[in-house]
Amino acid sequence: MPSPVRKLLHPAIHKHTAHPTWMLAKRLLGRPDFPDALLEYCVAMTQPPGASWPTSKVFAQKLRYLTCYFLIGSYARWQRGDGEPPTLAALQRAAVASPRQVAGFIKDLRHGGYLIAEQQESDRRRYLLRPTAALIHEVARSPLAFLAASERLERSSRPLVEIISSSPEQMCDWLGRSVDSYQEDDSLFAPFRAIVQITERECGYPLMAAVVGAHHATQLGTEVGLPSLTYRGLAERFQVSRQHIGNMLTEAERQGWFSIAPGGYLREIPADFIAEFETWAAGQMAHYRLLADLVSSRAGTAPETTA
Repeated sequence: MPSPVRKLLHPAIHKHTAHPTWMLAKRLLGRPDFPDALLEYCVAMTQPPGASWPTSKVFAQKLRYLTCYFLIGSYARWQRGDGEPPTLAALQRAAVASPRQVAGFIKDLRHGGYLIAEQQESDRRRYLLRPTAALIHEVARSPLAFLAASERLERSSRPLVEIISSSPEQMCDWLGRSVDSYQEDDSLFAPFRAIVQITERECGYPLMAAVVGAHHATQLGTEVGLPSLTYRGLAERFQVSRQHIGNMLTEAERQGWFSIAPGGYLREIPADFIAEFETWAAGQMAHYRLLADLVSSRAGTAPETTA
């Protein structure tokens, strides 16, 4: 059974409901198969990492993810001729993390093969930070899953996921325009207090996706590829310690977000928390869908959205 508040946007974004993104989000949220599309997204975001490098620890935390996101945005703007060169100093000015944190994280990304530092031709003392295809694919994992969900809910005359993911350059441009929008007016993340708080924790986001996915799987009466909600199941899937999982679940219960009983049973998840997550997710689907329309149009493959 779908959540009773699903067709209403969460009050957190009441100031933004006239924006085209939230108008589309409301329409997507009202689709009868929205819970199915959201469940597919949650399953996608809780799958084991494909690489041996600890990507879950690198990308599944807000500050580190945003640093990568801003890096891609900086590089995309520079490629379009709209911004300053994508240097470490420029990234340190834009990122949410401290300059020291950014420098250390960039070093880790270079070590992992996710970033290349190239000397600028006009100034050999300056190094440009170029995201590799691997980094772009990792950062695009959630946006592409949201885009796929939007296409399930409202078909396009063109396969948008296929078009956007056809090359790292296309994805970089798409993500870069998302960064521009985020930096101009963050109505897609900041208003959602619970989501902001959870994603600040190590692997907080995939844990939240696992819990919300479990809720929807129960509501829909289906079994899918979600991890067990036991300490062991979550720790093994997200490559963290059982103690860390225990600490996060204890905090989640204390904050009133959700409660997991012994044995991995979802004991309680408030309707307001579900409504917040669903509204946020619908906003993400709409945001990336509209940007995909724009980017594919610029590539000469303009889609027409159909009901």
